[in-house]
Amino acid sequence: MKRAPSLNQGRLLRYVRQGVALGAVATALVLVFTTGDDTWEHLRDFSPVYLPVLFAMVFTAWACNGGRVWLMCRAMGHPLRYRQAIAVSLSTEFGIAATPAGVGGTVIRLTLLRQAGLPYVTSGSLLATDAAVDVVFFTLLSPFAIYLLLHNGLLRALIHEPSEAHALVGLGLIVALVGGTVLLLRSELFHRGVAWLLGATEFGRRRRLPARHRHLRTAVRRSLRRMGGSLAFLWRERKSALLLNLGLASIQWCCRYMILPVILLSLNTPVNPLPLFLVQGVLFALSLLVVAPGGGGSVELLTALILPGFVNPGLIGVVVVVWRFFTYHLYLLGGGSVFFYTCQRLHRIFPTAQRERLEEFSSSEELPETR
Repeated sequence: MKRAPSLNQGRLLRYVRQGVALGAVATALVLVFTTGDDTWEHLRDFSPVYLPVLFAMVFTAWACNGGRVWLMCRAMGHPLRYRQAIAVSLSTEFGIAATPAGVGGTVIRLTLLRQAGLPYVTSGSLLATDAAVDVVFFTLLSPFAIYLLLHNGLLRALIHEPSEAHALVGLGLIVALVGGTVLLLRSELFHRGVAWLLGATEFGRRRRLPARHRHLRTAVRRSLRRMGGSLAFLWRERKSALLLNLGLASIQWCCRYMILPVILLSLNTPVNPLPLFLVQGVLFALSLLVVAPGGGGSVELLTALILPGFVNPGLIGVVVVVWRFFTYHLYLLGGGSVFFYTCQRLHRIFPTAQRERLEEFSSSEELPETR
């Protein structure tokens, strides 16, 4: 069987170039179609005092993410230094931002935690636990964000005089959609049909799509079992650590998703931040579904379609440029710097690591080829 392409430093740099190039093209299109004479007038309202605030929010999010890695490793009986936790978390952020669908983040995190002495099973369980904590945070936040969307100009443009009844109908549709999706994914008949469709063409047989589908199902089941087992153990034995993890996650995501509201505030366009939390969460999830680094420019284009409900149309291009710098390009710069620094000084940061220098990262995921 053909070996899956490895994820190494050179390959990561090629992915970064692709993501930056695609994002630059999309941003240029947004600027061309949204910049007008009133853009420069509105830019006079920009207050540079918010720039240090934006950088501080990004750095705080990074510190909290590193704190979560440090906390959970110690809760599972693997004492990690905070310096090591920061190296793992920022390198993971770089992998998510640099690779298609963010799969490189998982690969890098598992590999670096292995270098720190954690077994792959434990690292996978901690990764699943962090994902579950994130889901809990956004689940608790979503009802408030949906309610506030009812009083936002974007929703008013779609629904005349939105009311609580619209909110209940929308919530019911979301619950029905999620429930139907879960039932469908649990149906063996559905997966048999998917496997048959994937193998019905020459391309599907050549690319072994039915086998990849089975592998994905197995990986998802394994991740869910790990998530359930880790959460049960931590809730039973390390409840305080789990709650503290949720607190750090709340600060981390609030800092990251407050970037856009603060940018609008710096342009003298104050908005309620909670609806924008929901919008950014959806955009981030969609970017992970696009098999291209950084979402392949889809985030920039979708943001340009959504922002007219929140900001003057002439400022859309400027807001997209600044927002993507603080939520994507800065993660590439900061996370990439830490990642390559860690690779070059692996044995200073992880003294128990193997003697050979870290060059490649093993993964069960097959990454697309680049040219």
